[in-house]
Amino acid sequence: MKRTLAAGLVILFAAGPSFADDASSKLSFFYDSCVSSGPDFERTAERAKADEWPSMAEDMALTFTPMENPEALEGWIVSGGEAESFQALVVSRADVGGKTVEGCTVALGDVDADVFEKALVEKVNAVSAGEEQGQDRVYKRYTATINGRSEAITLTLPLYAKGSDQIIASTVAEQQIEH
Repeated sequence: MKRTLAAGLVILFAAGPSFADDASSKLSFFYDSCVSSGPDFERTAERAKADEWPSMAEDMALTFTPMENPEALEGWIVSGGEAESFQALVVSRADVGGKTVEGCTVALGDVDADVFEKALVEKVNAVSAGEEQGQDRVYKRYTATINGRSEAITLTLPLYAKGSDQIIASTVAEQQIEH
């Protein structure tokens, strides 16, 4: 995950409400959009078009993707009006070692980071694959097998969670080709 991400988060989340949203609804958004069927660039782009989500600038979307040099990248602001906390969704596709992988990332505002992480780990039976600490963020990596598909999940969490946090959750998996 790019270290410049923290600076972009401050700008994006500054307008969010001061109360914490229900972490389970945020987890459902991530799980339903990115995890349950794995990242799927085409499916997500079709959903964004059908739901008329406003597009995100490509340079902003790039700060959210866990992949370097994606071949395809799209992002949308899903919510974040005055009555809602910030939610964004970014999908990407890249060639990694001769294999096509797809990524799906959500950026969420006003969520209890601790509750979100614990619920995600429990829901997908995630196994810790390490963590890295930055100046004000911690990057936690997990692996999980969902519906027979291996996924790498990364959570970007505040170093000191306060219950109304800004987090980024990403999953990356090898592209599935429908036959």
